Parts: sequence; C-alpha cells; structure tokens
Amino acid sequence: MMNIPVQTDKSHVFIYVSSCGEAAFLVNFGISILKNYCMKTILFPTDFSTNAIHASQYAGMLARRLNTKVVLLNVYSVPTVSEYQLPYEIENFIMQNRKDAEKNLQDFTAKFIETTSLAPDRITQMVEYGFVGDKINEIAKLIEADCIVMGTKGASNAIDKWLGTHSQKVMKNAPCPVWIVPEDAAINYPQNILYAADFKEDEILATQKVLQFSKPLEATCRVIHIHDYFELDVSHGVRDMVHLLEDEFENEDVTVGHVDRADIIEGLETYIRTHKPDVLALAIHEKSFLSKIFDVSVTKHFVQEAKLPILTFRK
Repeated sequence: MMNIPVQTDKSHVFIYVSSCGEAAFLVNFGISILKNYCMKTILFPTDFSTNAIHASQYAGMLARRLNTKVVLLNVYSVPTVSEYQLPYEIENFIMQNRKDAEKNLQDFTAKFIETTSLAPDRITQMVEYGFVGDKINEIAKLIEADCIVMGTKGASNAIDKWLGTHSQKVMKNAPCPVWIVPEDAAINYPQNILYAADFKEDEILATQKVLQFSKPLEATCRVIHIHDYFELDVSHGVRDMVHLLEDEFENEDVTVGHVDRADIIEGLETYIRTHKPDVLALAIHEKSFLSKIFDVSVTKHFVQEAKLPILTFRK
C-alpha cells in the first residue's frame, strides 16, 4: 500500500491506494474518511472448545458478508518443563502436541466448512507453537489480517475473567480490530452496532473504523457518549463533538448522542438494555473507556444476559 500526499486549500490529504485498486482518503487535521475499504482476511484462533466452535460460526457469517478468506489458527502452548525431563523427552512432547493440533484442526476445519458453507479454497489452516496471545497477534500481523474473531465463555461477571487472559492480551495489542463472541451470542447479521465513544483522540477516524464493518454488514452505527454528572466543563465540548460527528457522517447510516449518568458503566448497561444493539464497539487507547472497564467489576449484562459480541479496535 502506498500513500500520496495531495495539497488542498485547507490541509494535506493522503490518498492510500489499496491492493483492491481503490482509493481511501485520510485528512491530517482530524477529519478522516476511508472509502471503499476492501477486507480480505479474517483470523480465527481456536482451541477446539465448544465456545470456539460457536464463535467460528460467527466468523463464517462475517466472512460470507464481507467476502473474505478465513485463516483458522491453533496455537499449542509451551509445555511445563520438569527439571527431571531430558531434552529429547521435551522435544518428543512438543512434536506430539503438534501432530495432535494438526489432526484436531483438520477435524475442526471440516466442521467449519459444513456449518458455514464457505468454499474450502477460502480457508487456510495454521498450527503454531508458542504463547497463545503473543502468537495470535504475531500471526495477525504476518498475514495482514483485517480482523480477529475469538470466542469467550462468559463464566463470570468480572470482565477480566470472562474475556480471559488470552483475549485480553490480543485485544490490547492486536494490529487489527478484534471481535469477541460470547458462547450464547446469536449467529445473525448485526443490524445495529453501538459504538461507546469516550470523545477522546480522533472520534471521526474511530467512527469510520466502525463503518468499515457496519456498511458492508448493512447495519446502523449508533455513536453514544456517556459521561458522569461530576465531570466538570464537559457539556460544551460534548455538544461540539456530537455536532462535528453529525456533520461529518450526515450521509451515512450513523446516529450520534450523549447521555449523562451518575456511573458510566451502569449508564452503558442501561443504554444497552434499552436500545438492544447487536454489537458493542469500543476503541482502545491509553486513556480509553475500555481501560476503565478492565479495572471495574461489571454486571453479567454484557455477556450472560445481553450475550453481546464486542468489537474492539485501536484509535
């Protein structure tokens, strides 16, 4: 991909020419418009569990609508080594794990093709050895994945537990957007994607990243900012941002709003219960709303009650 700077009377516009032969425009003063973005690859890591099988159907659904290929990845972990084990025993253990992983992935792929009706030539299998979270992000970067889709069990009301260690690590460091799919999430094309915006950094670019999924999925994008009553001197800035986003996306299927609540987490949960989105989108940066969620024990609503897939991406 190459970028070409073009001088206009207001600012520099960078034209990115993709491998699809289509142009995308990014303006350097905060207004960002990416058009005709062409997705090619979904990475789906699997541990062959029941919730992974369920989430793979969601990945297949996205692949059909986005017209992408799917890379099925299994990472077999570094074994626990005893001081009494000989080097050849460890090597044999690793080799056996790889053989088992390859066989399990072949079986998983056959089931994936059967349940998703994707053509076999759109599916690639990969078996890798290493630490799961690190290896997933490494492979995503290597294959230039457009997104990662992962399953989660949702066994606890603490987000740091139900997302799991691997999912957290992938979400925080992934080079592309990440979909987290609860084990009971409906396998339906999303009709309404809710982006919970913190109104920090570049919200126009962040909203456009949501649109890269919502447009081909033919879903509505709803941008909502929730701030607590005790945040001082924010109302004017919030209104300005709402107007800016409304003006920028007036020709898109995007609605923008803000809500005052005593508690941001509870406010978001109430909003989700009321508006019933199909996907919750969150942007990640150092001071993001998502970082607050990781430090707070939340109710079961996100996963166990709402069964809500989450789409995360970096700003």
